[in-house]
Amino acid sequence: MFFILSKILYAIVAPASLITLCFLFYFFLKKKYLLYSGVGLFLFFTNPFIGLNFFKMWEIDATEVGSGEHYDGLIILGGFVSTIAVNNQNQRTVYADGNDRMIQAISLFKKGVSDKIIYTAGTDSIFNLHTAEALLAKEFMLQIGIPDSAIITESRSINTFENALFTKQILESRDKSWQQKRYLLVTSAFHMRRSMACFKKQGFNVTPYSTNFRALIENYTVFNTIIPSYGALQNWTYLIKEWIGMLVYKAKGYI
Repeated sequence: MFFILSKILYAIVAPASLITLCFLFYFFLKKKYLLYSGVGLFLFFTNPFIGLNFFKMWEIDATEVGSGEHYDGLIILGGFVSTIAVNNQNQRTVYADGNDRMIQAISLFKKGVSDKIIYTAGTDSIFNLHTAEALLAKEFMLQIGIPDSAIITESRSINTFENALFTKQILESRDKSWQQKRYLLVTSAFHMRRSMACFKKQGFNVTPYSTNFRALIENYTVFNTIIPSYGALQNWTYLIKEWIGMLVYKAKGYI
């Protein structure tokens, strides 16, 4: 129930939803403040300069892994692997823009930073219609030559809290001294704050390894400071979701 309610809440407070509601209520009520609010929210949330800088303040910076440094496991948080039907029968695995998480983890594994990859992700679906993401990701990693013995999957979780809790349970069943081990937590930079808080709450000794940076600003131009951008709107959607997630998780004692 909490999972369903959280999805509904995120949908309601998303910037696109707020803007749409302002214009929709204006259409029926003819109150000018609703029109002005809709226009104001649109200009604010689609401004790339404002969005990028707020996002940059929230993202956790990249971590440098020193030469010869070793971790006992690379924990990848899912949220970007699913399947689609091809010709209404064959299933194809597809990867969303968060796949930098898995790519970076595979690169770290190949470099010898760790000899274990721990992939935690069930199915991000209210009706549980898809194959668990961790299983799809494992299939891909096996195809590119990562040995089965190096991959640990957690395939029941549907949110970040459960990522940490169920991963803890798996590691406890394998190694009673798991809390003394060092883990590299691999997830998107904007999601790292909540992820770190959840895993530390469960007793993990984790170091952040941020990926999938969305606030990469090399220099300012008219395109990333003035012209309205869909990317800015999308960034705000991610950011507000994380803020709400932090508040809800704190209230529920998850972090």
